[in-house]
Amino acid sequence: MDVVWFSEIKWDYLKTRKQQLIRRKPDDVRLLYLEPYVRGRANRFDLRREDQILCATVPFVKAIPRGPLRSLLDRRWARALVDHAAGRRVAGHMRAAGLIPADTGVVVSNVYAIDLASSVPGRFLLYDCNDAHSAFPGMPAWTETYYRAACRRADHVIATSQALHDDVAAIRGGREGCEVIGNGVDYGRFAHAREMLGPSSPPDIPRIGYIGAIAPWLDFEVVDHLAAVHPDWEIVLVGPVMRGVERELKRLMSRPNVAVRKPVLHDDVPALLREFTLGVIPFRYDTLTRGVNPNKMYEYLAMGLPVVTTRFSAEVQQFPEVVAAAPAAEEFVRACERYAALVAEPAQRSALQETAFRIAAENDWAAIAEAFWKRVKLLAAK
Repeated sequence: MDVVWFSEIKWDYLKTRKQQLIRRKPDDVRLLYLEPYVRGRANRFDLRREDQILCATVPFVKAIPRGPLRSLLDRRWARALVDHAAGRRVAGHMRAAGLIPADTGVVVSNVYAIDLASSVPGRFLLYDCNDAHSAFPGMPAWTETYYRAACRRADHVIATSQALHDDVAAIRGGREGCEVIGNGVDYGRFAHAREMLGPSSPPDIPRIGYIGAIAPWLDFEVVDHLAAVHPDWEIVLVGPVMRGVERELKRLMSRPNVAVRKPVLHDDVPALLREFTLGVIPFRYDTLTRGVNPNKMYEYLAMGLPVVTTRFSAEVQQFPEVVAAAPAAEEFVRACERYAALVAEPAQRSALQETAFRIAAENDWAAIAEAFWKRVKLLAAK
């Protein structure tokens, strides 16, 4: 079976959902991965082989935050020109890969590529919906048009959270052709890392850790409140700093017990998490985060860490044994205090770890990929 995937991220960017699913595809699936142009990164427009798949960069329409190019792309005719140029490249790459359009399945996770994806007369069109795309800061109004088109035109939609599923079903006018297949963790890799790193003990001073984008959806007030209540604790934020958080981050970093570190390679995440007493996900609740099923939650659990989050989505409320979803800053602090005290007791820490390991293992990417590719094959068989 042949599949062409229209993606919103580069293949070699990070080990995100797309890479996790594709690396676990059945051996009989031949896949062409079409990645977007990204300024400042390697853009390889010729067809190349990567990790048992074929890849190529295509200049898809993008949501540029600001500037002259953004103003140009706000015009429908300009986006149509970009799509025309991209369409010629897509057709050429499919020919070079030996894919026959009518016999090829189409997967789209890049909503801006929905017009191109829809133009391929493939066996099916599957939309893998993993974000509320139009809710990201700075997105143009026309993002919503592309998102709704992806929801409506797809033969089937896979959503990563219940909130996204419900939104898609509302757009489609019903739940038929829509299901939830969530996110997870490469549990085997994390278990192997635990074995290689050897026995561990919690830090002498509670160290509260967050790993991920330091972005506008982070609830800086909650983190600041935790730092103020517990000046004797260490709070560590690890990840890229995005635009729009400069003032809040500066205020937070004025506290001596708060540290911000640069991003680490994905392979180094297990060792980093070993430094923490517990992991936190302090997101604001809004239209973007209500649909988030965070990979980092499963990664924290795979290293045996209890987790404290704000109550931003249904997915973070699934595992109350080891994931506390706090409705406000005071409850967030109390949940951190409770887990820090439990981790300090060897027997309690061991019990928490066993529960965390079990939940992480149940959300292994292997099982998620199996469900995903089963749906792909059912669509191809129709």
